Amino acid sequence: MNYNKSSNGRIDLINKTQPPDITNLFSLYDKIPANQCTTFRDATIGQWNETELSKAYFSQNNIQLLQNGIRAGVYYKSNGQYTIGQQDCEALKIIMRSTFLSYAVNLPENISGQIQELNKKVIDYCIEHVFSEAQGYMKYIQDVSTLPVPIATPVMTNQRDKNTYKMPTWF
Repeated sequence: MNYNKSSNGRIDLINKTQPPDITNLFSLYDKIPANQCTTFRDATIGQWNETELSKAYFSQNNIQLLQNGIRAGVYYKSNGQYTIGQQDCEALKIIMRSTFLSYAVNLPENISGQIQELNKKVIDYCIEHVFSEAQGYMKYIQDVSTLPVPIATPVMTNQRDKNTYKMPTWF
């Protein structure tokens, strides 16, 4: 994508100079730290009892491992074009829970191998979706920062029909 064009759109997101001040942006809302990811407690409540596999799979360390895997996967899939940040923990936990309930074997041995298989499924799923969303966001930035170029006026290329029709006199 060529972003070297001058900005003529509604807003300039391509050449933005300063990030928005978010310290006062949400001053009326709760002060709960939203940038910290917590361990997914009671992830299998209602379906299964808690096991060593579920404890290890839904731990904070594994969630951070998945975050890093998603970031690295999107970076490599885009050939270094997109460097993304941490993804939403709640959305990641929902994907993890769905994958766990669908694909977990729940054997008491080889827990690390089972976790690796589940992590691979989560990372593959997330990389495809996050990469697609990053492409859409970059296209959005380009579209909102530039106005569409109007179509040029028509040019008559055929000299044979250069006369215009005359209005009939019987009207």
